Amino acid sequence: MKLSIEEQKKFLFNRLKTEALREVDDNQEDIKSFVQATKGGNISNYLINNAWNDDCNRNTKVFLVRDQKTKEIVFFFAINCGILFNELNIWNLSQEEKVPFNKYVEALQKLKAANLSKEEEEKANEQMSKSMEDLWEVVQEADRVSYLLSLADEKIQLLEEKREAFSEIGEVEHIQQVQETFPAIDIKFLGRNKEYKPEIQLDFRLGVYIFWEIIVPHLLEVSEKVGCKYIYLFAADNTEQSENVIDTPPMWTPDYDPYEDEDKTDREEIHKLVNYYINELKFRYVSKYKILKPHYERRCYTLVQEVKSLQSNRESVWKSHMADDM
Repeated sequence: MKLSIEEQKKFLFNRLKTEALREVDDNQEDIKSFVQATKGGNISNYLINNAWNDDCNRNTKVFLVRDQKTKEIVFFFAINCGILFNELNIWNLSQEEKVPFNKYVEALQKLKAANLSKEEEEKANEQMSKSMEDLWEVVQEADRVSYLLSLADEKIQLLEEKREAFSEIGEVEHIQQVQETFPAIDIKFLGRNKEYKPEIQLDFRLGVYIFWEIIVPHLLEVSEKVGCKYIYLFAADNTEQSENVIDTPPMWTPDYDPYEDEDKTDREEIHKLVNYYINELKFRYVSKYKILKPHYERRCYTLVQEVKSLQSNRESVWKSHMADDM
């Protein structure tokens, strides 16, 4: 008899348990047999070769999901502390505005400098006049020109504050000033064992259950102990989109393909990955804020989700699957 969605979830709840990677010493040997589903060996190579040391060095925290009956590793995930931020006074300039604006800022900076010679002052005034003419030619709107001039004053003030910070405490080369920061959790890796087959037929992807019933409760527990506004991940997808999604970002570094050694079948399997994260795991493209992105993730899509929405998103996903089950 076919099991309902709730019965399938209950079966998995009784069978699958989470443990920290280094909770059991034998795990260091057990992970060597892990074979990553769908995307080839990139994620399994991390688990086998780097995860243990990364966890020991507190670079990340790795967890295994095991089948309690067969003792197989079903899934693994790794999480880090992360951060999102707003840039400090973003200069929303068009391409045409940038050159005259920067010239104006440069001239204004010179005029504010101490001990200017008469010749230097005249040159700075000439540069300022010319940049003002160029701005008017490009913009041709008084309000916009006024706005850009006020931005120029603001930018000079920030540059001066940066210079003063360096002279007073000497840390400017090690600090990136931003407008505002938002605490987050970076889901570093999500990997399913290709060899694992559940004993029942599932009407949803196993990763949907793992994410919403194992990882999300863990993240919600963390967020009750430390400030956490967002979760985010970098999703690999190096093929053409086959479904309609909004605001698809451009691919990174066309001359680099981390999956070039994989066969065509593997490549076809991953082209729906981002849409899976959006539709089933309820992530969205990052747009409002900035996220620090490692160089090796440059071909990945950056996806984000608010912690406060996790519970409602979780309920929404299961309702949609239960509707299909009727």
